[in-house]
Amino acid sequence: MYQDPWEKLASLIKRFTQKEGSFSDTTLPALNLCRRNHRTHPVPCIYPLSLFVVVQGVQHVNFGNEIMQLAQGDAALTTLDLPVVSHVLQASQSTPYLSLRIELDVMLLRELAEQTDWQTKQSSLSDSLSVAPIDEGLLDAVVRYTALLDEPKWQPHLAPLIEREIALRLLNGVHQPMLKRLLMQGSAERNIAKIIAYFNEHYTQKTDINQLAEQAHMSPSSFRQHFRKLTGVSPLQYQKQLRLQHARRLMFKENQDATTAAFAVGYESPTQFNREYARLFGEPPHRDIQRLKDNEMQFGRIV
Repeated sequence: MYQDPWEKLASLIKRFTQKEGSFSDTTLPALNLCRRNHRTHPVPCIYPLSLFVVVQGVQHVNFGNEIMQLAQGDAALTTLDLPVVSHVLQASQSTPYLSLRIELDVMLLRELAEQTDWQTKQSSLSDSLSVAPIDEGLLDAVVRYTALLDEPKWQPHLAPLIEREIALRLLNGVHQPMLKRLLMQGSAERNIAKIIAYFNEHYTQKTDINQLAEQAHMSPSSFRQHFRKLTGVSPLQYQKQLRLQHARRLMFKENQDATTAAFAVGYESPTQFNREYARLFGEPPHRDIQRLKDNEMQFGRIV
């Protein structure tokens, strides 16, 4: 019997997210699921290179000065590790907010882009985060990919094929121009992506803007301009958010105290850490972590 693709996706996500929270440990390593039974407060987070689909409910994403609303039928694509502020606007116990995110392999995208010679499409979408209605072919591939959660024995054989199909459909869809800029040798997007990869490996170290600009093959002023255009924040703000996000995980998941976590991520002053943490997450570290743990006890996994 034919089943509406959105109903099928909703059913799958509900079965594999019995409690409220974000789930990145599915049997498909690239697939992340999310379920929220309530509206949420704005939460800063970092979206990696991925395809993001809202299956049920409504979500707002603040990126730089832009505010984007995503509902059923919308697909978002991020080409860089982007700092955004996200919150769920529409969710309830009876009709929870449901979404999925498929992390993309940049090497696979690059390989497929070199093998295809499709004409470049015109697009007015953003340079690093775009939202557009999902097309029927891409939706069908996403449904089949998610349905593999029910067939573990087929995952090693079919998951790579469907991941390849999803990448191909993105390269020939409305998001194509944005992906091509990321993959193009010498493009600003590709050079900034290299710096972001560097930040993810060395976020605890002090930043030398001149050195980073040289690595990106830009002047310092051009580097700052391109970095802010693509990520919505300055290089130093980006590094600060990385540090604070990692510190939050250390306190929440490894029970480190604020001072220990601050030093672990590169802060020299616990006072400065506490001040900047409260500015990003809305309250001091101890109060924020206690709230997360209380929510986890009440609703299940939260982060």
